[in-house]
Amino acid sequence: MLTHTDLFSLTLSVETIVLLSALLIPVLVLLVVYRSRLLSVARCVSRCDAEDVPAAMPKVSVIVYSNNDSENLGKMLPDILAQDYPAGFEVIVVNDGASETTKDIVTALMQHHSNLSHTYAPEGSRYLSRKKLSLTIGVKAARYDYVVITRSSCRVQSSRWLSLMARHFARGKQVVLGYACYSPEDDMRFGARKRAYNALADAATYLSSALAGRPYRGIDANIGYSRELFFKNRGFSQSLNLQYGDDDIFISEIATPQNTAVELSTESQVRIVYRRDCRDVYRDIKARYTFTSRFVYGGARRLFGFCSAMAWLWLLLSVGAILSALPNLFALAIVTAVSLCLWLPLMFAWKKLACSLGGRRVFLMLPVRMLLRPLHNLAYRVRAVKGSKWNFTWEKV
Repeated sequence: MLTHTDLFSLTLSVETIVLLSALLIPVLVLLVVYRSRLLSVARCVSRCDAEDVPAAMPKVSVIVYSNNDSENLGKMLPDILAQDYPAGFEVIVVNDGASETTKDIVTALMQHHSNLSHTYAPEGSRYLSRKKLSLTIGVKAARYDYVVITRSSCRVQSSRWLSLMARHFARGKQVVLGYACYSPEDDMRFGARKRAYNALADAATYLSSALAGRPYRGIDANIGYSRELFFKNRGFSQSLNLQYGDDDIFISEIATPQNTAVELSTESQVRIVYRRDCRDVYRDIKARYTFTSRFVYGGARRLFGFCSAMAWLWLLLSVGAILSALPNLFALAIVTAVSLCLWLPLMFAWKKLACSLGGRRVFLMLPVRMLLRPLHNLAYRVRAVKGSKWNFTWEKV
């Protein structure tokens, strides 16, 4: 019969001691590397919230990309035109399609707003990315040196959005990476929490990388850069054979630690309104970024992948230490204490990140989500390979 002394003996085998000692490696890596990356993004939000807008601001051109989306365009344009911007700005709507309704909405607003104009991508254009063509047309039509780009499917959260994005141009920056996401309330279908976690994990990956001095991606719904930089890079010429890449491949080409700023203040963040099921939209977005990721800097993704591997190492070492010590439960007590010291700080860091970026909060499920994320990403890499031909401009989309 096992006694209390047998169950909680302080004497452990050499094997168990080695496993418990090795357990400190993934714990330290996750606390030092992963947690610091999450907190760097959350701290950037607080820092941007506290910063002032310079008195002298440059004139800016706002380019609104619309793909036959007159319903959302009619709702978002008044908020864009009502921006409290201390310098002059213009709004250029680029219609990717033949929607007469879109033209009618813009024409009606132009009667009251002299800084609003409208252009379009030719309907017959083939074997090229219509989105890149539309954005190129918009940048060429812009009168001012700096452009801020968004989509008709977006909602700005404040009348200070443009000032907050453009203030970095006044400080000498040429690229501004903003943030945009869909509201968690818009996705109530099965798997919503998993999608929200992975979308926020993707954002934490590229935003923390930019904050660490390696910008390689933005989001097309909230991004800005100088026209000079656009034309110096010959626009999207390096990825003309791809349907996408306007906010990752292009950004990786023009962004440097010196010329790039990250703008994450609460009022600068944009919410995206989807016309389709969020589940399908997430799959499309994840698939296209997974495909184009092969053409951009991958250090940040490898670093987060390494952290996921450390989470698996923590699990394996914990299970091994517990099993090797049975029936002694003292190892279980040690593993439990170490796990609490690991996951509680990570949970609170993730909660802070989610609150800062308006995402779903993940608390007790964080270990599970983090362990499953490599499998999630692997599934999309396989899907990207199988469906890679649809990412090229010579294929009909």
